This record gives sequence, structure tokens and C-alpha cells, in this order.
Amino acid sequence: MGRLLLAVAVIAIAGGALAAFVLWPRGPRDDGVLRAVIVDQLGQTDPNPEFIDRNVTRLREAGYAVDYVPAEQVTVEYYRTLPTRDYDLVVLRSHSAWLVRRKDEETGEAATDRQVTLFTNELYSDDDYTDDQLQHRISRTFYPWDETGPRYFGIEPGFVEDSMQGRFRGTTVVLMGCAGLSSTGMADAFLARGASAFISWDDEVTAYHTDAATERLLEHLLSPKDIPAREAVVRTMEDVGEDPAFGARLFLYP
Repeated sequence: MGRLLLAVAVIAIAGGALAAFVLWPRGPRDDGVLRAVIVDQLGQTDPNPEFIDRNVTRLREAGYAVDYVPAEQVTVEYYRTLPTRDYDLVVLRSHSAWLVRRKDEETGEAATDRQVTLFTNELYSDDDYTDDQLQHRISRTFYPWDETGPRYFGIEPGFVEDSMQGRFRGTTVVLMGCAGLSSTGMADAFLARGASAFISWDDEVTAYHTDAATERLLEHLLSPKDIPAREAVVRTMEDVGEDPAFGARLFLYP
């Protein structure tokens, strides 16, 4: 089945605008070059070099200049500068979580928010990124979700909206991790930052299934038939179906 891409994000301290839907691919940048990136945070726990090789090749054959970001380079600062890199397509092969624990600022009691968090592979420290931590823009995350593993920094929607540098220019963002569209906060943040579409799952998903589905999705998106993104997602679900372990389905937002 592959490992579950579920994890839990923890905040230990107290504490959009929708873009118009467009078809994808949408044409080259001003210099005539289409750009894509695969950010492989998941490579640390669930490596799949065959997936990377096949899809880097597929994108290049479709005319894209492709960057690959290995697990050890997926840091808070990498995410901070992501919009400045001017990608048409961003594929986030990443753990994500949707449970955030925090203290209620008025009562001081523990509270939970259903919010999507992107994992980095940067080890957590109380002393780093203090302003972003105080503003709940980054959090403490861990995998496995039973809290036995090391802690890492996680990226919250507020970080995308307020701490990222630059703007996306109609970028399509594919979040391969668990439950990226169990709520719309992360998707709205990327759209507010200039992305045009956000594709992800509505529930927990296994690494094996998200790899298989994303490969099919890219095949459809890169088809010479110019299949619209929404139709590409529908066709992908027809091809691979729901996640067999958790029933997750792939969706496009908005």
C-alpha cells in the first residue's frame, strides 16, 4: 500500500482571493520557456526514484525546464522563495497534515483547527523563525503521526500568504500529500499568492496511490490534446480510483 501520508502538526505557543480558473498548460513565460519543479520532501521517508525519473523525463519531453528539489533541500527558506522561481507547475511530493493543536488565546485551553500543513525536512527548533512561529505561520510537525519521530518545521497557510516572497503567475500547484483539500485554507493561500489552480486529495492517502495518481495526472495534463485541468483530474480518478486504504479522492480547486 505504501506509507500513509498523514501526520500531525503541533503549535506549542499561543498565538482569499480566488483566481479565475484557467486551462493548463497555459503557455510559456516571457522568455518562451515553460518551467516545472518537483519538490520531493517525501523522498526522506518514502523514496521513489522511478517516479521522479519518469516524470522529469515526461515534463522535459513536453518542453519544460524541470528542477528537482531533493528531500534535504526542502526547508522553510526554500518555501519562502518558491514564488520567485517563476514556475508554471509546482508538484509538491510532500507529507501534509490537517490537525493543528494550539492554545486558545482567550481561554488558554487547548484547541484544534482543521488546517492543512506542509512538511519541510528542516528539524524544528524553538529558537528559529520566532516571528513566524509567534504569528502561527509555521508550526512543529512530526512523522510518524504517533509522535515517536523527530520534529520538523511545517508550513501553514499564513506563511504562504504573508511570508513567501514574490508572487506566482498563474501557477498550477499539485499537493500530493494527505488531505490537501480537506479544507480550503492552504489552497486559498496559494491562490491569493497568485496560483491559478490547486490540485490535491480530500482525505488521507498512501504514498503508493498518490504516486500512481500523480503520474496519470501529468500524463493527462501534458497530453497534446490540451486537456483542461479539471477534465484531467476527472480522467485521473477514472483511471486510478479512490485510494484503496482511505477512500481519498483527487480534486481541483477552485
